[in-house]
Amino acid sequence: MNRREFIKRFVVSGFLLGTTVAAGYEMLLRSAAGQQQSVSVIQQTPTQTGSGSLSTTQVQAPAGYVFVTATGNLAGKTSAYFQHPSAGLSLLISLGGQWKAFSATCTHQPCTVQYGSGASIRCPCHGATFSTSNGSVLGGPAPRPLPEYGVQTDSGGNLFVSTSAIN
Repeated sequence: MNRREFIKRFVVSGFLLGTTVAAGYEMLLRSAAGQQQSVSVIQQTPTQTGSGSLSTTQVQAPAGYVFVTATGNLAGKTSAYFQHPSAGLSLLISLGGQWKAFSATCTHQPCTVQYGSGASIRCPCHGATFSTSNGSVLGGPAPRPLPEYGVQTDSGGNLFVSTSAIN
């Protein structure tokens, strides 16, 4: 084998090894997220005090919901990922100032969906597309809609997501 062939094989092998490691890491993260079955209805959230130090406050989640974040943390964003207690990695989308929540795992194969803008969520792996209004399949190989979760905000600007799918 000549030097050029050796370098070519080395680069390809390195790429394949990196891809394998990344896939294994994602599987571990999904596995760990799937093991978190308990849902806490009271969440500790850091708040800034007048003296500049951080303190914690108790946030009471509505029945059947879990605290995700303060809406101030989402200012200027149209989407954000979060860890749902039963669905794992999930996606928040702002549609006209109203937040919607969906599982971020494509129903075709376990691949993380993405939201750019507009009326669809896209799976980059095989091209499935889902509606942002209700998670229904718009196209591609996905057999089922994305699970959608209810979203509520309270007067304190806290955002909560339902613990079970609403579709």
